[in-house]
Amino acid sequence: MEHCIVYFSTSVGLFQEDDLVAILEQSRRNNARFGITGVLLYVRGSIIQVLEGQKESLDALYKRIEQDQRHKNVTKVLSRSINERLFTQWNMGYETLTTSQLDAIRSFVNLNGQPQSTAGKDEAVVLKMIKLFYENNRSN
Repeated sequence: MEHCIVYFSTSVGLFQEDDLVAILEQSRRNNARFGITGVLLYVRGSIIQVLEGQKESLDALYKRIEQDQRHKNVTKVLSRSINERLFTQWNMGYETLTTSQLDAIRSFVNLNGQPQSTAGKDEAVVLKMIKLFYENNRSN
């Protein structure tokens, strides 16, 4: 069964282009090895990441993410089984966000610190909205 985790975090300092390139290269290599797909969205220190794959692989990756010293306030906002992956073509897609785009995504996501685990319609809408945003705004 496929699984999905979405989390928010805050970078310890503002990432520079070189920092992001290094993170993405490492993520893409590791994710390809473990069959994980997803997307990383970033704006001025705020991070949203969607991860898809086998639950065991995602749980292990999320534990490493929580320990990563490059960011803090790691908050899992969604953890649930999914019928199909939305980011199948990306071991780790990436896009920067504007502040208003980040606020729009946050308005859909429960930020009370408790991960959402049910497969309700609202979670599917959030994931599809993030995918649509990424597809419409990524560099070709």
